Amino acid sequence: MSDAPAGVDINTHDWNRHVPPGRKRAPFFRYIRINLPRLTKAVILAVMALLAFCAGVVALSDHLPFVGGDIALWLVVALAGIFLVAGLVTRARIWDFGMVPALGALIAYLGGLFGTAPYVWNGASVHLAAAWNTMMLCGLAYLIIRWALAYGILVAYPDDQGFVD
Repeated sequence: MSDAPAGVDINTHDWNRHVPPGRKRAPFFRYIRINLPRLTKAVILAVMALLAFCAGVVALSDHLPFVGGDIALWLVVALAGIFLVAGLVTRARIWDFGMVPALGALIAYLGGLFGTAPYVWNGASVHLAAAWNTMMLCGLAYLIIRWALAYGILVAYPDDQGFVD
């Protein structure tokens, strides 16, 4: 007699794959599956486009976050642009490469915290401060989406989770 749930054939289905040793249930996030691959890819590309736009706005401003900040921000814009072009024209799974501009934006944000980041109280306009903070939030959002892709909660085109109707 096995511990498999009713109706699960243990000869063809590894029902115990995500259950840690000594536990009876899988972790909470293993129960969440969102199979919208084209929408997920569109959201990923939109987040990266917004990240590139916000980094470009800050790079073009007179209020750079730190010495050499324009070079760092233009590098983030270029890497995000490469990611966008690759994401639009190929079917390759480029989600790992997207970590580079996302982490670059977060590192630039941290560098700005130790420099003269464009905040309103620091002499920047409201729009520039919003672009600066949105750049950081887009980098963070990409990291969360990438974690969800790796964990199996989300699926992005060209993959699917093998659901059948």
